[in-house]
Amino acid sequence: MAEHHGIGFIGLGSIGQRMLAQAWNHPRVQPTVAWDLAAERLAQTVANSVGLRAAADVNSLINDDAVDVVYIASPPLTHAAHANAALEFGKPVLCEKPLGIDIATSEALAARATASGIAHGVNFIFASAHPATQIEQALARAELGEIKGVEAQLHLPNWARRRYAEAPWLMESDQGGFVREVLSHFIYLTERLFGPAVVNYSHCRQGLRHGSAITGVVAELTCGDIPINIHGSTLGWGPDVCNYTVWGEHCSYRVHDLHGLQVTTGERWLDSNTAGTDPASDWHQRQYDQLAAMLDGQTHTLPDFAAGLSVQRLIEEILAD
Repeated sequence: MAEHHGIGFIGLGSIGQRMLAQAWNHPRVQPTVAWDLAAERLAQTVANSVGLRAAADVNSLINDDAVDVVYIASPPLTHAAHANAALEFGKPVLCEKPLGIDIATSEALAARATASGIAHGVNFIFASAHPATQIEQALARAELGEIKGVEAQLHLPNWARRRYAEAPWLMESDQGGFVREVLSHFIYLTERLFGPAVVNYSHCRQGLRHGSAITGVVAELTCGDIPINIHGSTLGWGPDVCNYTVWGEHCSYRVHDLHGLQVTTGERWLDSNTAGTDPASDWHQRQYDQLAAMLDGQTHTLPDFAAGLSVQRLIEEILAD
């Protein structure tokens, strides 16, 4: 078992930078090589990161002996090509969602990854985050009793202003929008907790201009007989809301503000985060724990490309309204 696993970073936008910053703090992973289409951003990142080298191009990064796993954080349009290149060279892959911008491309990639036997995963937050594991354990203990329903509530005007400025491609309907970027994490969590989901109904509010990402969604999914109700918007003033609630017969759990966890058995929500930790940093460290386990050939909780494809199919069905 390797003491450290070297990570090659493809894409140094907002999520790439956050993952890079957190990797320096993990005992089992080590950033080694990076590449980004924006030469100035690449040069600045490498200059500020002792031990990180710049690759001349994607193939150079993949082929570098210091890269044990390729992390793909470039825009979705490039995911499949970069992942296929890494698999061709026999390198494990951690990819941001979605796998591609059309279902056929993602199906082909998922099938290839599965057939290859090469370790691969999708970087969904709830693969390892404290709220996901705690709710999963509570369900296994039957602590909640009968599940009465699940709700995802997203109101993200400030997120949209910030993220669309950071990554303009997120404003476009082909790759972007809050449904693909944020709701997909909760769709993954839903299938992790309750099994395969079915879209019963969806309605989307169109973007502010032709070709731009939608500004609102209302949808209902079911997992067996459990209803999953979704309401989301990027319009209107006010603080962002990013909550996912599992309503139980005896108690209820809520993922609060994306990373936090709350529980209630009565009139008040009580904090149930990991003591003494920042929930967002805690997620990154747990995710790197699981990445190291995957690379060690051990049991891990990272979803494979087939699971990522299942989420993408549901997201695109919701958006097909």
